Amino acid sequence: MPHRPEVALGMLREGNQRFVEGRALDHFSAAERASAVAGQRPWAAVIGCSDSRVPVEAVFDVGVGELFVVRTAGHVLSDAGLASVRFAVEALGVRLVVVLGHENCGAVSAALAGGTPAWLSPVVDRIDVSAIGPVSAPAGADDARLTAAVDMHARATAALVREWFARADVPEQPRVAGAAYKLASGEVHWLD
Repeated sequence: MPHRPEVALGMLREGNQRFVEGRALDHFSAAERASAVAGQRPWAAVIGCSDSRVPVEAVFDVGVGELFVVRTAGHVLSDAGLASVRFAVEALGVRLVVVLGHENCGAVSAALAGGTPAWLSPVVDRIDVSAIGPVSAPAGADDARLTAAVDMHARATAALVREWFARADVPEQPRVAGAAYKLASGEVHWLD
């Protein structure tokens, strides 16, 4: 039986709190891995950035088979990524999808800076930061600008996923939530 979205969201919040406080549970034991061999039963899907500083299962203090994770640079979704999330919803019964951005995201930073190499354009061109105006503030403003851009991009991706599911012929629509991860503290702040 899948978890209701609000229950899954509460479990993610509680797990992140344990992670932040250094009280993470002991996951990934041989017994836990063995119990997942027969099949996966994720209760949430997370669309996140491929940045190695954001270990999704650790951030939410969950174990093997609990989250269905789709990761790409800047959590930019292609048709394959959207199909992967739909698989989690339709085939695995997931009712909560989280879009997880993170502070100091290189892809979002590249979108803000402009002038990126052509090979990076499939990522950067899909990150709209036009609403984040030019910096004309004292030192530290670039950090605030990047944080605002990360939050904006996570919200925009969550809206894109909601719209995509609304147009799809999916019997039960998942709840989609945006969030962003703080690298130093480990805290996830929820955007909606």
